[in-house]
Amino acid sequence: MLTQTDGVSAVPPTESAAERARNRRRKPVRRLRFALAVFAIGVAVAVIVQASWNTFASSKLQTQTAASPLVLDKPRFTGVLKDGRPFLITAASAERDPKDENLVHLVSPVLVRGYGQPNPSQAVARTGLYREAENTLLLTDDVKITSAEGYDFDAPRALINMKTGEVSGDAGISGSGPKGSTQANAYNVTDKGDRVVLKGRVHTRLERQR
Repeated sequence: MLTQTDGVSAVPPTESAAERARNRRRKPVRRLRFALAVFAIGVAVAVIVQASWNTFASSKLQTQTAASPLVLDKPRFTGVLKDGRPFLITAASAERDPKDENLVHLVSPVLVRGYGQPNPSQAVARTGLYREAENTLLLTDDVKITSAEGYDFDAPRALINMKTGEVSGDAGISGSGPKGSTQANAYNVTDKGDRVVLKGRVHTRLERQR
C-alpha cells in the first residue's frame, strides 16, 4: 500500500517593489557615509599637518631670531672712569655676540679718555671687543695710542680697564714723543699715564732737551 507524504517545497521569498526600492536607496547612502568618513579623516590629517608645520615654522623663526646678532651702526658708549674722567667709545659699527650678550664686537673703534675736557688721550684700532660686564675694551689690529703729552704709540693690542683707566698690553709696543722714544715687549700704564711700566727687551732713547 502506497502512502503519500505531504510536504512543502522551499520557495525563495519574493521581494516586494517597496523592498527593492529601499535596497536601491541604501547603496548610495552607504557610499555617501563612506565618502564622508574619508573626508573627515582627510580633514583631521590636514589639521594635524598644518598645526605641526606652524609649530615647526614658529620654532625655526624663533631660532633664527635668537641666532641673528644685533648690529648697531655708529654706536656710542659713554661713562666715567674711577679717576673722574669721562670717556667715550665710538665705532663704525658694533655687533653683539649671538652666543654671549656680554660681548660687543667693534669695527674701527675709537676711545677718548677725558672726553669733553682739555688734553684728552685717544686710542684707535681696526677691531675691538667691549665686555660690558667687566667694563673692559680690548683693541686689536693696528692699535695707535695718542697721549695728552704728545706721545704716539703703536701696539698690536691694548687692554683698557674702563673703570680704572689702566692700559696694558703683552704683544709689544713702540712709540715716540717730545722726550724720546721707547720700545718693549709688554707695558702697563696707570695713574692717568703718570706711571708707565715697560717689560721685556726694553729700549729707550731720551732726547736732549734744548
